[in-house]
Formats: sequence, C-alpha cells, structure tokens
Amino acid sequence: MSHHLDSPLARQDPRLNITDQYVFDVDDATVLVMNVRTSLAGTDSPAGFHPEGRYEFKIHQGDADRESLTFRVSFDPEDADGEQTYRLVRLDGDDAGRDDADGTTLVEGRTGEAVDGPGGLRIWAGRAAEPFYLDLGLLGAVDQVVQHGEDVPITGWAGQNTFAGAAVDSIVLQLPHTDPVVAPGRDIRVWSVAKLATDAGGWRQINRAGLPMIWPIFRDAESDVASESDQTHPADDRANYAKTITDLVAGVVTRRGTSARPDAYAAAVTERLTPDTLPYRVGTPAVFGFAGFNGRHLADNAPEVMFSLVTNSAVTTGLSAPASSDTFPYVVPSPTTR
Repeated sequence: MSHHLDSPLARQDPRLNITDQYVFDVDDATVLVMNVRTSLAGTDSPAGFHPEGRYEFKIHQGDADRESLTFRVSFDPEDADGEQTYRLVRLDGDDAGRDDADGTTLVEGRTGEAVDGPGGLRIWAGRAAEPFYLDLGLLGAVDQVVQHGEDVPITGWAGQNTFAGAAVDSIVLQLPHTDPVVAPGRDIRVWSVAKLATDAGGWRQINRAGLPMIWPIFRDAESDVASESDQTHPADDRANYAKTITDLVAGVVTRRGTSARPDAYAAAVTERLTPDTLPYRVGTPAVFGFAGFNGRHLADNAPEVMFSLVTNSAVTTGLSAPASSDTFPYVVPSPTTR
C-alpha cells in the first residue's frame, strides 16, 4: 500500500487516513490530489469525509522547512442524499502553519460536483475509483527484505492488483498558473495532512503523506512509531528518521551486493527521501521516477520506483495503471458511496 491504513492511529477512523497524494501538471494549471478512506477498510467504516476533520494541502517554497501556503477543506455532515457541503479556505504566510488562523474562504461546494473558484481555481470532492495499484504480496516481500533482513524474492514479480475495484474519497484542487505562489518556474514541496477537532477546542494531527510508499517500506504498520510519526511535521523528519532509513537501506544493498559503497548510497537515498514532502517545479511535466521526483501523476508506478530505489535494483510490479481521465477532476468518479 502507499499509505493505506498505515498506522494504528489511521485505522481508528479511515476517513482521516490519507492513502495517497498526487501533484501534476495540466494546461496552465497545477493539480493537487488527496485521497482518503480506502474501501479496503471494510463496509463497517463510516462513510464520507469526517465532519469534525480538516484536510489540508501544505505547500513549501523551495527547501523551506515550513509551509507558506495551505489550502484547507472542511466538510459538513452528510445530507439526506448522502452528499456533503464543504468549504475551501486559503491561508498564506505564517497563517499557513497555524490551526487557529481563519484564512480566506475561496469557495463552498457539494461533494460530487465540480466547483469553479476565483481566478480559474477548480475543486472537486467525492468518491472515486482507486488510482493506486500494487500486489500487496510484493510489499510484504519487500518489507521482509528491508525491515527484517530476510532473503526473499522481490524481482520478476507478476502479481495481481490488490486494489482493483477499490474506491477512495478524493479531493482534487486545480490551481491556475496565475496563482502568486504556485506559479510557473517555482520549486515547491507539497504534503497533505488530516486533522481532527479535539474536545479542548484545538486540532490533533492524525495522518500525513508526502512521498508515496516511504513509511510502509520503512516502518511496521502495527507499531506505535507509525502512529507517532503521523503526528509530526516534515521539518523534523531528518532528525527523527534519517538514521533508521540510512541503516535499513545500507543493510539491504550490502546484503544484496547492489552497491560498492553501501553507506554512501544509503545516505544519498535518505537525503532524497527526507523530509517527507513531494517536490515539484511548477509548469513542468510531472514524473515520479527512479532518476528523480518531480511531482507524481496518477499513472506513475510509485511502488516500482520506491522499491528499486531502496534496494538499488530493478523491482517491477508487472502491473499497468488503472484508467484515469484527461479532464477535470482526472480521477474517475465512483458510482458507489461506500
């Protein structure tokens, strides 16, 4: 999985579990996608977006440690038709990192409907077909190699897509190139976060996602560490997790003999993977590849890239991307509400 049900905390309420994040280019605009609430959680999980939650796209300028732009989406409870109304709020500068900042409301909308906002901004939220694809058996094998030091086969895989027929709740935000921050030529780093209102009147961070696959590869999804790291900020990733990532990668490439300088290779991988934010140069073609990360398109085979990077060997999934759309909202709306 990418970040599907990736910690005990996220599994408490799948509505607040961010399964994937995508950032890619279309004509004269940048698209941000956040997916939550995988149907793999089962039919007993609550439907829709959490009405006491917040879903935020966080944008850093260049290599800045802290976000300078946040787009926040909050939802009302489901109506009689099973749909939800929502608000999109923009927070700039210091307010981008403050839970108590009000920001500026850009649009109000209803799930399942495309909404146009100021200056060419567009947003859509609703149930969609799962764009992520992987045989979870391969992830299990990679975890045995990386986390447990086992020698099991991970190459030449020809599996089945565990996520075929699955659905997610998706938020798709399209930002025009006229945006003063997300403008062509700018280097940005993006991460997504889900938060839940507390009884004390504040907000508790439940889940976050930047790069695909990073935490399922490097941490046990059943561990307290998985929940704790979901509640931290990317600015602390190198201090908190760099040694673990470096040691695991060095161990893998040493055992498999795929690098003559395992420590140097592991350090380079760790530098690339932390902080856990997705880099993108606005206005350029999005490609999430072994040679470099520049956004991530819906069809990019993130598991192949990440498995190959961590092991320094060609690891293929044997799978093709599910269908997506060339037109807004780019994800494929799902006929099911579950």
